[in-house]
Amino acid sequence: MDQQKLDRAIGRRLKTLRTQAGMTLNELAARSGVSRAMIGRVERAQSSATAALLNKLCAALDVTLSDVVALAEKPPERLVRLADQPHWRDPDSGYRRRHASPPDAASGIEIIVVDLPAGARVSYSPWGRNAFTQQLLMLEGAVCVHIDAKTVRLRTGDCLDFDVMRAVTFENETKQDARYVIITRRGTSYGKM
Repeated sequence: MDQQKLDRAIGRRLKTLRTQAGMTLNELAARSGVSRAMIGRVERAQSSATAALLNKLCAALDVTLSDVVALAEKPPERLVRLADQPHWRDPDSGYRRRHASPPDAASGIEIIVVDLPAGARVSYSPWGRNAFTQQLLMLEGAVCVHIDAKTVRLRTGDCLDFDVMRAVTFENETKQDARYVIITRRGTSYGKM
């Protein structure tokens, strides 16, 4: 899917999720900290949403980024072929993510494959409600994961278990692209790392 079509699909999906939640643009703006004008531009596909902006909107809507990017509007599937897996690229950082798991998998597990370019940094605000747990498995390269004030450096083969109740930043301090898998289990509570 080309970027313009993806921007339109993401905009439609965000608007659908907002209206299903019974929120006006003003209410979503107040809840997310994103301006009403910016939300409107994203919903109308007049602007490409960044990872940081989508994170704020998803947290305010109580949905995951995968709910928006995967654009799952069909019945659950057991199999999703590589060619059918939704891809999304953050226009600011170049961060790329591929939603590898079938939409609405019965297991409640989501698998996201991430390519983080050399020197890139992607930050996420903490989730206030309906927080979920994740594991990050490094496939290639190295990344630093900053969770609040704690920094964890990961290399190929390392696996980190963490939650999204605190601010999280993924940073590639190296000169090589990094690839990792994020595995998310919805509806699980988690203690401090």
